[in-house]
Amino acid sequence: MGLFYTYCKYNTRLTSHLFYENIRIGGIENIPLHKPVVLALNHPNSFLDAVIVGAVIDRPTHFLARGDAFKSNVARPILHSLNMLPVFRLSEGKENLSKNTETFDACQNILEERKVVIIFAEGLSENNWDLRSLKKGPARISIKAWSSDTPAKDIVIVPVGLTYEHYKGAGKNILVNFGKPIERQDFEGIQNEAQFVRTFNERLFGELGKLAYIAPSMKEGDAQYTNFRQTFRRLCRGEKDGIQLLSKLNAQLDQTEKRRFIPFIKSSLLFAPLYALSTWLTPKIVKQSLFFDSISFGLVMFLWPFYLLGLGLLLACLF
Repeated sequence: MGLFYTYCKYNTRLTSHLFYENIRIGGIENIPLHKPVVLALNHPNSFLDAVIVGAVIDRPTHFLARGDAFKSNVARPILHSLNMLPVFRLSEGKENLSKNTETFDACQNILEERKVVIIFAEGLSENNWDLRSLKKGPARISIKAWSSDTPAKDIVIVPVGLTYEHYKGAGKNILVNFGKPIERQDFEGIQNEAQFVRTFNERLFGELGKLAYIAPSMKEGDAQYTNFRQTFRRLCRGEKDGIQLLSKLNAQLDQTEKRRFIPFIKSSLLFAPLYALSTWLTPKIVKQSLFFDSISFGLVMFLWPFYLLGLGLLLACLF
């Protein structure tokens, strides 16, 4: 691991304890320790989805991200140093689509080294509780690896379901659910690639639907959301009746562990000015609300050491 990647990974873990109220994790034992792994995520909250998953697992991760983020000559080397790989969509120019072949070849090389690749199964991200139709990326990576005679042929695909309490800054609860691995033998007898992609996506879609809370019509502020939020908070605090009430979340919930080092009520008082600053700065940096959480979290992650230093100097001057 590069030094910058290592710093960001562990700083992300620490910032998570400041930024979120609770992160509950289920099924993390489903990730093999020594096999190549593809983590196939649902994608409700932009870059933050991969940041959270990459932070909670111990193995180094590489992940695929939207190609337009790599256009800047300044951003590109930083993103590469964070183990990010670009995937281009048609809307980003036909001339860029051929670059996706390089990215999928890079994924193959990573898997040959028995490492971990994160990919967003839905492709596009939206701040809601829907599960959209899946793209071909996870199936494409899997069939190439399983057809090879390299160590990549041992890959397993672990579906990962993410559920957020809300998409508006600090203080939220999050559920990260790792499902049972999908393996090569699950598709024995399928020779046709189109049939394989269809069967693979049907299987993955079904697994993700068990691991995340899916409510396509729910909107923040409506009655369904109010009920969801009350129950979800109880679940993330570890109350057993919360698990029963959110019956759609029916995988590994009795095995989830809560990741909190600092009670949020205390950290929120200490860091309230920093949260307010990140909330104020974020819309000035990015206009799309989809990226609000990612930018807000990133600001807190990089600014909290300076904030504490400044606070310490202020207290030293006063006392």
